[in-house]
Amino acid sequence: MRSKCLFLAAMLVVASAGSALAQQPGTRGIEITPLFGYRWGGSMSSISGLRNFDTKDNISYGVGLGRRLPRNSAVAIDYTHFAGDLSATTNGGVHLSGPTLKRDDIMLDGYWYAFDPSRPLIPYFTLGAGCSIFSSDVTSTVGRFAWDIGAGFRRELNEKLALSVQGTWIPTWITTGTGVWCDPFYCYSVGTGEYYDQIEVAGKLTIKL
Repeated sequence: MRSKCLFLAAMLVVASAGSALAQQPGTRGIEITPLFGYRWGGSMSSISGLRNFDTKDNISYGVGLGRRLPRNSAVAIDYTHFAGDLSATTNGGVHLSGPTLKRDDIMLDGYWYAFDPSRPLIPYFTLGAGCSIFSSDVTSTVGRFAWDIGAGFRRELNEKLALSVQGTWIPTWITTGTGVWCDPFYCYSVGTGEYYDQIEVAGKLTIKL
């Protein structure tokens, strides 16, 4: 499932960029961006039988494949991996420690740069959507729709390299129960839940090809 998502996402980047690629001096507009960061969050309170549920903070890492576009923008496929130990407290006050939760995010992200050559740091905004793939040693792999929003600063080192620092919020809706919703004519059973969300701060090294 993970490999199929990556393949389809990469094809989408290529198709969306097409001939609209904005050429940069000395480059083809293609960028490869390894990242290394730190994530926290991942707590939930609506799981039946549990008073709270939390994921231990930990490092994250990944890579992005992007292309520059006109009007100081870019599009990229970003893959990030995170793994953190689980802990929970039951309604009866019993503390539980679970397996390591693995989360792989595959996102199609847009980037918009507030470009000004006179600035040493270029601020930017990013927004994207894709999927989060959750797995552990004791559960099956599950994919969920996810999206992200973030901002950062980018510094151009030369025609081939750039450094960025970025903060990102990454929420994924998780259904944890069921409820009833009624309109004037019928009542329906609907899923209830909450966002499993994390915040990531990452450093990124962009290699311009």
